[in-house]
Amino acid sequence: MAMISGLSGRKSSTGSPTSPLNAEKLESEDVSQAFLEAVAEEKPHVKPYFSKTIRDLEVVEGSAARFDCKIEGYPDPEVVWFKDDQSIRESRHFQIDYDEDGNCSLIISDVCGDDDAKYTCKAVNSLGEATCTAELIVETMEEGEGEGEEEEEE
Repeated sequence: MAMISGLSGRKSSTGSPTSPLNAEKLESEDVSQAFLEAVAEEKPHVKPYFSKTIRDLEVVEGSAARFDCKIEGYPDPEVVWFKDDQSIRESRHFQIDYDEDGNCSLIISDVCGDDDAKYTCKAVNSLGEATCTAELIVETMEEGEGEGEEEEEE
């Protein structure tokens, strides 16, 4: 929540900062701020859960893979991605996107055989945790070169 700096002591064309008109405006802003804080406090606390889970993917080596899910929960969950039970650090190869609506993605660029693994998304808040898991199957160039092997035998 942003605070407006320089509000107190600011003069306007309507008079001094303590004139009845300005005092009414400041009081109105204080009431609005208090209302917003009260609404935020009333939001029910919910342990994390997935309203959309990640799905198994099959991609060709050299292409990109993208796992998408949607996470619900309050307070907002912290999200961690795992590859074969090892936490993933964001890099050029692994990109993690997470927006304020709970949409979360793991994008793996330039997929190679080493990326063929089990991927897990884990969401955690003070009330609990949730996970979803999917497999990434990478089709390597060697698997699709059946015709090339016959030519080598000639």
